[in-house]
This record gives sequence, structure tokens and C-alpha cells, in this order.
Amino acid sequence: MQIRNSVTLIGNVGQLPITKTLSNGNRVIEFSLATNDSYRNREGQKITRTEWHRVKAYGKVVDVLERYLTRGSRIALVGAIRYSKWTDKYEQTRTATDIVLSEFTFLDSKERDDHDTPSESELDEAMQVSEPSPAETAAAAPATKTRKRRATKKSAKASTATPAEDLPF
Repeated sequence: MQIRNSVTLIGNVGQLPITKTLSNGNRVIEFSLATNDSYRNREGQKITRTEWHRVKAYGKVVDVLERYLTRGSRIALVGAIRYSKWTDKYEQTRTATDIVLSEFTFLDSKERDDHDTPSESELDEAMQVSEPSPAETAAAAPATKTRKRRATKKSAKASTATPAEDLPF
């Protein structure tokens, strides 16, 4: 069993995505994602708490997100949590938590969208290009073979699933 750093979030985009070009020429897109959690307090009142997450994505997926992601867009994503620590100009230690995106799905209905939505092939291509380079994949070859076998079993199983069984939650 492989232990993974993985997080799945479903929420709404808060700020307009910001695209930057790094010193090595790679591009990164950053945006905030709002998720809600509801519960009832001791008095029986429904309390909704909104959490804000900072999301970053790298590679070809930047082009797709930059083109179609807008403020208020509903998106489901899978990524990894990354923590960074630094000292600011006042000698205070600061920390930040980012979600580094690895997979995503737009959840907005076509009626709500005022713009075109990406095609399946466009999304597939973007996600494939954002995967690790062959050098990184070669280093983890034994784990990759196992994953491929499991993926084949899962894909055969998924093809017989009804739409309700195909939901991730």
C-alpha cells in the first residue's frame, strides 16, 4: 500500500485566476477555492463555515484553466497539499498551504456558462501533459506497473457501472 498526500475538494473559484511565468519558463496558475462545511450547534442552529484554499497548477493544464475558469466557477479537483515556510522582512516566520492540482472537473452546467466549455479531448490532453516527465516516471517504475494493472481492473469495472455508481462520493 502506497501512502499518498492527496486531497479532493469541490468548491467555487473565489478570485480570478492569476497566471505567472516562472524564471525557468514554466507557467503557473493560482486561484482561490471556497468550500463550505455545515453543522448544527448545541442550540440546533445550522452553522455554515467557509474555508478558502489556495490552488496552484503547472504545465499544459494552465492553458485550459486560464481559458475557462472564471470567478464563481464550480470545480472538483484532486491535488496534493504543499506547505512552505519563510521569514519575512520583519523576521517573522510565515507559513502557507497550497493545493497543487493534479486532476480537475468543471461542475458548472452549460446553462450557467456564458462561454464555451472545454472538450473532453482538450481536458485529457492538458492533464496528460501535466503528468511527471519520463525521467520521474522511470524512477518509480515498479509502482507504475502495479498502478497500471489496478487501473486496467478499475477501468473494466467502471465500464459496467451505472452513472450513480460512477460518482466519486
